[in-house]
Amino acid sequence: MNKKSGFTLIELLMVIAIIGILAGILIPTVGAVKKQANIAASKSQLSNYVNAVQLFKGEYSYYPFVTGGNDTTVDLSSQSTLFIETLSGRNATSGDSKSEGGNRRRIGFYSFSESEFLLEDDDTVDPTQLADRFNNTVIKVRIDGDGNNQVNPDVNGNEPSSPDEPIRTNVTAWVEADRDLGAPGYGLWD
Repeated sequence: MNKKSGFTLIELLMVIAIIGILAGILIPTVGAVKKQANIAASKSQLSNYVNAVQLFKGEYSYYPFVTGGNDTTVDLSSQSTLFIETLSGRNATSGDSKSEGGNRRRIGFYSFSESEFLLEDDDTVDPTQLADRFNNTVIKVRIDGDGNNQVNPDVNGNEPSSPDEPIRTNVTAWVEADRDLGAPGYGLWD
């Protein structure tokens, strides 16, 4: 008696169906984990910016970018170059030592890495424009200019994470959602 061993067609279809179901569960989970990892890395980046602004204050006894004793929002979508040059003590494009934004001694309070800059469509890096891990440039830093040890971020009203009350800190930062990029909004207070 010659008996052949093997799988039947039904057994193979069952295995394929089980693999399909597992893949259907796993793929969205991996996407959500990647998004959370990018948010965590971007919050770390924002925290580093806040620390650099605090270091500047420790050195010069005043905050950069603050004028008239009022709380100030630095919009990095339009003021990235000044922010980079002030906190790094260097020219944003050439890397030459430069005194900008009150950094008279050209002290490097922060060294910006390539991953923090905008990645253009042709895969080149724009060294004058900061962006988060989602390539979103709508980054804001709020600095306490009136000395009351609290800031009230003027976050877009459609942000789900907007704080209802002022935050007890001297400096905070957030990124506003960009619907076109599909980039989420988040803040250091989340």
